[in-house]
Amino acid sequence: MIAMGRNRKRFPSDLRGAWASYAIVASFMASVMAGLLASCGGGSSGGAPPPPPPTLPTVTTTSATYPTLGAPFDAVASSSGNVFVSVTADATPGSATGVEVFQPAGSGLASSCVEALPASLLGADTGFADLSFFPGESDIAGGIGYPVAVFYNVAALLGCNAQGFVVDQASSAGNDAGTLAVAVTPDGNFEFVSNEYGVAPGAATAGNIGVVQIMRDGNGNFTSGTTLLGQISTGGNAIAGMMLSPDGTRLYVTSEIQAPGTVASGSANPVLSRTGCVQAPGSSSINGLLTVIDVASAEATPGNSAILATVAAGCSPVRMAETSNGATLWLAARGDDRVLAFGTSLLESNPDNSLIGYAATGGTAPVGVCLFHGDQFLAVANSNRFGTGSANATILYVASPASAVVLNTTSTGMFPREINVGADDATLYLTNFLSDTLQVIKTTIEEP
Repeated sequence: MIAMGRNRKRFPSDLRGAWASYAIVASFMASVMAGLLASCGGGSSGGAPPPPPPTLPTVTTTSATYPTLGAPFDAVASSSGNVFVSVTADATPGSATGVEVFQPAGSGLASSCVEALPASLLGADTGFADLSFFPGESDIAGGIGYPVAVFYNVAALLGCNAQGFVVDQASSAGNDAGTLAVAVTPDGNFEFVSNEYGVAPGAATAGNIGVVQIMRDGNGNFTSGTTLLGQISTGGNAIAGMMLSPDGTRLYVTSEIQAPGTVASGSANPVLSRTGCVQAPGSSSINGLLTVIDVASAEATPGNSAILATVAAGCSPVRMAETSNGATLWLAARGDDRVLAFGTSLLESNPDNSLIGYAATGGTAPVGVCLFHGDQFLAVANSNRFGTGSANATILYVASPASAVVLNTTSTGMFPREINVGADDATLYLTNFLSDTLQVIKTTIEEP
């Protein structure tokens, strides 16, 4: 700006009047032009033409299916291409309850054996559930509804001569914990075990998280010091999902039904706080919960003091997936036929407003979820568990959680249950529980 002194020239009064008149006329003409533009659909009154919708990536898939010797629950693939599938004996001839091993064969896979559970662990309701690798993939952990957690050496599994190491989850015949999921900390020193219906000491709800300390001998074998340290109750019934954050500092847990008296954040959000949730045909309940647990605190003193947040999470929240940067947690709300996205920092700093997006899954009763292709896509196993809609596998574009959308639908067998991604960040491994098949889905992404 150039400053003007006291002697700057001023407009004569008659010129000032003329200038003011011109300004009034110009303003009037601008108003008339705006009206004309509006009548033609343009201008500020009618709004500019909306920008074209963003061009989305294209997702194509091809599938191969492999029969399993039992009802498959979960499938995890090692970086070397071996696939381990938890199976439960059914009417299929030769079926068993244990871990079925698939190894690369030509361009596909071939089953090499089933490492069956010993008879001492088998009961009328015994089923093999989720699997999880230890760090380095040297060992693998599983949950079986006896209820126990069981650990195997991977090399022994591949040799079809593994002896499982069992860790009891402190349940009796009248209090079947229904051990479901397992999660091993990045240092390999602790394991968390989700017991779907187990009652923790002093708790009034059916469902707890067992905290197991891992001990090994000089040869790396599990020893008797590997034991259950304690249990954590979430304030909800039927714990259906559990996962560790990528950095291992947080444990996320889902409970399908919020128990009476439990206070949950997000209760004013109609997406999260629900009534009339259907667990099975003819049933009705309220929403479930998402619980955030501090891992270090849980390891030191297993108990409810380790809980950092309890948030309402829609109808029947089950499995979860978290972005590799730890920023966003995706959750399958089975009873709502949709997935929910939570900001992980908001879960602790502002839990009432931690929901940052949600979307329909394009199928019925979603269960398994996994992120892939740089966390830009979310694969969903729509189980149709109660036979009321459509069973399939869908892929959502989730680069923006607030505008997630289904881009691909792939046909599956009956009751697609869990879905995981391989080391290539592109191949999906899906279990069809009632069809006794492992489905391998190869994805191809074409960017716009």
